Amino acid sequence: MAENPLELLLSVQRAATRLAADTVRTTASVAVQGVTRPDELAGHVAGQLADLAGTVAGLAEAVTGLAGSTAQPLQDFVVRQRELADTVATLAEAQAELAGVVAKLAERHADAVAALETVTAPVFALAGTTPTPPKTRAAKKSAAARKS
Repeated sequence: MAENPLELLLSVQRAATRLAADTVRTTASVAVQGVTRPDELAGHVAGQLADLAGTVAGLAEAVTGLAGSTAQPLQDFVVRQRELADTVATLAEAQAELAGVVAKLAERHADAVAALETVTAPVFALAGTTPTPPKTRAAKKSAAARKS
């Protein structure tokens, strides 16, 4: 018996095709002789049909084995996809938490920069320098808030 269900299926299909062809060929060639010896014809055809029935039973077993061997990997694949979806959801939650932490860090940093600007503004005014315009979105937002 073949280890691989697909090989078994192909082997049984070949055997069934061979037996069916043999049965048709034998029936055609013995038909002429069957008129004179009907018992021989019936016995031979019955043997061929029994072999064919056995082969068909083997074919059914091979199909069942093939279905079983493909169903389990497919089920495992679906389970792994579910696990992957859960892992991605966990990653999304972690990224959301990290985004909150980074937003809080940015807010605190903006507060620190605003305090630094407040402390350094008189020094820069005495030195006669003009403030450098902000280049980032957050810096522009902070500068606009100070002007208001």
